[in-house]
Amino acid sequence: MMKLFPKSFEKRRVFENRRHPEIPILVYQAIMVLIFPAMAMAADTTPADVTAFIHDAQICQYLAGEWDSTLPDARRLDLAEETGARCATIDVRQKSLRRKYRHNKTLLAKNKHL
Repeated sequence: MMKLFPKSFEKRRVFENRRHPEIPILVYQAIMVLIFPAMAMAADTTPADVTAFIHDAQICQYLAGEWDSTLPDARRLDLAEETGARCATIDVRQKSLRRKYRHNKTLLAKNKHL
C-alpha cells in the first residue's frame, strides 16, 4: 500500500486529534513568561562597583540641583555636608572605573556617567 502523506503529516494529524490541542501552546506561553524576564535580568549584569558609582553620581546631580543661595543656613550646611560626603571623590572614582573598564565598550556606552 502506498502512503499518501508523509510521516510529519501523520504526526500532525495525531496531535490535532487530541482533546485539548491548546495545552502545549499554554505550556509554551507559560514557560516564555517565566524565562524571558530571567534572560533579561541575566543580560543586564552591571558590576557592583559601577552600580554604586552611578547611584552616587545621580545623588550628586540631585544635590547640585537642590543648591540655592536663598536657602536657610541650616539647609545649606546640610547640603554642603551631604555633597562633601558623597561627591568629594566622584571624579577620582569615575577615572578609576573608566580605566578599569576601558576595554568593555558596551558598559561604557550604556552608562552615561562613566
